[in-house]
Amino acid sequence: MCHPLIEEKRQQMIELALVYGFTAKETVKCSQELDELLNTQLRETLATQQDQSKKALLSH
Repeated sequence: MCHPLIEEKRQQMIELALVYGFTAKETVKCSQELDELLNTQLRETLATQQDQSKKALLSH
């Protein structure tokens, strides 16, 4: 499941691209903000998975 902020930013980017074009400053800025949200989510997911792996190894 995607985070609601990610979906909101993705929709905003699509709307900006349709209005201003794909290479417009507004669209590119929004795309970069979306990238930051996605990277943050990825880092959090990886950290959670690593923690779970460590706990599983320690429980054996």
